[in-house]
Amino acid sequence: MRKKKIRRMFYFLLGILLVLIYFVGCCADFIARELLFHPSKFPKGDWNISNNIEDVSTEVSFYNTKKQLLTGRYFAYQKIVPDDTAQGSILYCHGNAGNISHLMDFAFQISRDFRCNVLIFDYAGYGKSEGKPTARNILDDGRTARNWLAAQDGISQDNVIVYGQSLGGSVAVDIAAEDGARGLIVESSFTSLGDMGRVLLPILPANYLLRERLASVEKIRKVNCPVFISHGKSDDVIPFAQGKHLFENANEPKIFYVPPSDYDYHSAPHCKEHRQKLKEFILILPD
Repeated sequence: MRKKKIRRMFYFLLGILLVLIYFVGCCADFIARELLFHPSKFPKGDWNISNNIEDVSTEVSFYNTKKQLLTGRYFAYQKIVPDDTAQGSILYCHGNAGNISHLMDFAFQISRDFRCNVLIFDYAGYGKSEGKPTARNILDDGRTARNWLAAQDGISQDNVIVYGQSLGGSVAVDIAAEDGARGLIVESSFTSLGDMGRVLLPILPANYLLRERLASVEKIRKVNCPVFISHGKSDDVIPFAQGKHLFENANEPKIFYVPPSDYDYHSAPHCKEHRQKLKEFILILPD
């Protein structure tokens, strides 16, 4: 009789422990989403772009696998330089805040300077895109955008250059690792959500509780295209050590670039040297 009571007590306590673990896990995922995603919408038609950029870009839309409408802007290089031909196609995956209305000048510049067609897009819940973002779904959104760009430019999906900044770096790495890419560019990104969790919430065992880890440091080992990673030493959002560790796990050929001190903070604009290094990187990518 006593053994039965002990057994019942054991299963009761085990049940409480499992419920507690599940509850903490749900809380960890919720906290991660709250910390990770800061989408902003903007009024209909408010793109905040100048006339010359509007003339060379096209508003585009496509649906992810959840049938949510995603929106973006496509910059055709030949509209910028009519007497020249595009040398490549770049998919740009932005960070965890804002929307693509803040990236119009940037997209125009990289299209012009790198002689590439460029697609910038908003994840679900950002800008004009429908739905809500999750760590797992932004990977699907990025892949959907890559597929649109490849079809638009008449190239294979693995011939797209994927370029990600901060959170977008994890999207770019995932695409390059799983599907292949012509080249991979990562700026100021993290090794994994678990590693960032230890930085932001050291009291939670994030590696064991998060359902989606966005483990770029593991995925990048599978990337077989040339890799360019940049990270500022004074980045106060994502530690420099994570960018360096990401680079160390990448395969050759690879380049690591540290911006000069005036440009080495998170989301810093490109200095001339940074832009030149990227230009040189794109020139060496295989056809």
